[in-house]
Amino acid sequence: MSQAIKNKSNYNVRNSLVNYYLLIMFTLFPIFLTDSYAHARTNKYVLYIFLSGILIISTLCVSLSYINDKNNVSNIEGSSSFKLSVPDICFLLFFVFALISTLTSEHKLDSLTGNAGRNNGLILLLIYLLIYFTLSRFYYYKEYVIISYIVGSSIVALLSVLHFFYIDPLGLLDGYGADVVENFASTIGNKNTIASFMCLFLPVTIALFVICTKRYLKITAGFGIFFAYTGLLTANSSSALIGLATFSCVMLIVFIRKFDYLRLYFFALFIMFSSAKILRLFSLILRDNSKTFDSIYKPLVYGKYAYLPIILCLAIYLIMTLFKEKIESHYKTKPLRIIFISLTALLFSALLFAFIYFSVFDLKTDLGSFEKLFRFNEGWGTHRGFMWIYGMKEYGSFDIVHKLLGSGPDTFYYVFEPYFNGLSHFGDASTDCIHNEYLNYLVTQGLLGLLSYIALLVTVTVRSIKNSRKNPIIFLFIFSVISYAAQSVVNLYQPITTPIFFIFISLCEALNRSDTKRVLSV
Repeated sequence: MSQAIKNKSNYNVRNSLVNYYLLIMFTLFPIFLTDSYAHARTNKYVLYIFLSGILIISTLCVSLSYINDKNNVSNIEGSSSFKLSVPDICFLLFFVFALISTLTSEHKLDSLTGNAGRNNGLILLLIYLLIYFTLSRFYYYKEYVIISYIVGSSIVALLSVLHFFYIDPLGLLDGYGADVVENFASTIGNKNTIASFMCLFLPVTIALFVICTKRYLKITAGFGIFFAYTGLLTANSSSALIGLATFSCVMLIVFIRKFDYLRLYFFALFIMFSSAKILRLFSLILRDNSKTFDSIYKPLVYGKYAYLPIILCLAIYLIMTLFKEKIESHYKTKPLRIIFISLTALLFSALLFAFIYFSVFDLKTDLGSFEKLFRFNEGWGTHRGFMWIYGMKEYGSFDIVHKLLGSGPDTFYYVFEPYFNGLSHFGDASTDCIHNEYLNYLVTQGLLGLLSYIALLVTVTVRSIKNSRKNPIIFLFIFSVISYAAQSVVNLYQPITTPIFFIFISLCEALNRSDTKRVLSV
């Protein structure tokens, strides 16, 4: 039996249900709003619970019908579906610790619902867990799902760009004040959430461009790169740079393993960097009637030195293409990987050293626009420093039980309440999160919750990078997981982009599982 026929025969109702669910989550979910930004988070939270509930229940019913129907015994997944992988165990532990945290919390109802925070209570964590096990067992790669994700996300990115230039075709900004107009865009919400969305979107487009061999997929991916990068720039949030820098370096190191991957990666970067200059052209046409770019992003769009990475990436691609046979015959992956890993480690070490030096030893040197990056204090990162410093101070005062289990899922509001007066000096009356997902999990779900969450991310990433040699489709999702995990150091979870993040984790694990590997051509 040919691979194509075998794959077709293995495709069953549960696979279809999963792919229809993904189709809706990748198209309707990002643009769904009932009352502009006023209820964006609630709208998406309710829709996610509703869609996920339908998938979980329908998949369970179909599975039960297979068990009861002897004629359909061939459609029942083997016993391997019930075998737990290391990521499975980590996710289960993450939920179990969240459950115990809820039971030991002084705010049990809010821990259950997440109403005191960003809806990330036990209910949403349970849905994440159930969706993870559903997708990781029944996901089946279909091109239309990936295309739908790029199309749906491109619409979100396009709206973000238009809103940056005060063009509001859907009237989403009608009736809002200047603060909302400046900080909110597209159908997602504020600039930090949009940045989080683009950190998920951009890696998918670059990875698809690199690994696909079909022309229409490559063209689709190319347009996706343009929309994703321009959307990332107009999100105008520093958090996106962390995600961008991290996944770009990891991609480079991973794609070194194959000559054509590396060659096409540089062409993808050429498209990405060129997108900034197309954005600049659009700005000129509109006579620069736009929001103001952050000082970090301005050089990428307006700076004359922004042409350097464009020229460099194109030159490398052309050299690798024109002299392909000669270079490929002498191509050694191991030395190149060692070089790039060393350079990446050196770069991140230098950035870390600068951060520590200017935060601890040199507090007087004027850093200009880099002050908010390299000098940590209470005002660092739009006063994230204040929340980190005093949030961790409160965590330090917890007894041993709450240090291990936290205050209860998404209950940071109550922990930080004593510092609301101090927060008012920065213009905020209150906050319900510490603006760092890892610290937020530490405070609200304790050390055990944080460690199990980190273990989930690490084990999924390691398994995916390893298995990508046999199944490169994993690249479509794992770089997004890495990108989101990096940007979440200065960002926060919410039921807008975090559900997509957990979906990508689930799809990585689906492709990692030995009985669900589909090595298909793209």
